[in-house]
Amino acid sequence: MKIIQPINKSALIVATISFLLGTLLLLFFLISQSSIVLDIGLFYVIIASVLNIIVFVGLITNAIINYQYYKENLTTIILVILNIPITIGYIIIVANNPFLTFF
Repeated sequence: MKIIQPINKSALIVATISFLLGTLLLLFFLISQSSIVLDIGLFYVIIASVLNIIVFVGLITNAIINYQYYKENLTTIILVILNIPITIGYIIIVANNPFLTFF
C-alpha cells in the first residue's frame, strides 16, 4: 500500500525510529549490563512515549478529518500502536534480568 498522507509518513518514520532505538538500547544493555545504559533506556522510554502519544493524537485527529483514507489511517495507527506491547516486552526482559539486583 502506498502512503499518501504526509502525517502518516511522518508517523511511520517516528514509530520505526522509536522501535530501532529502543531495540538497540535493549541489546546494548543486555551486552554491557551497565546501569548507565539502563538509566538512558528508562529516560528514552519516557521521551519516546511522550513523542508517540503526540503522534498518536495527531493520527486520530487526521483519521477523523480525512476519513476517506480510512484504510491508510487505520494501518498507520495500528503500526504506531504496535510499539506499546514491544516496549512492555522490553521492560519485562530488563526487569527479569538475573544480573540486576536493584530492580
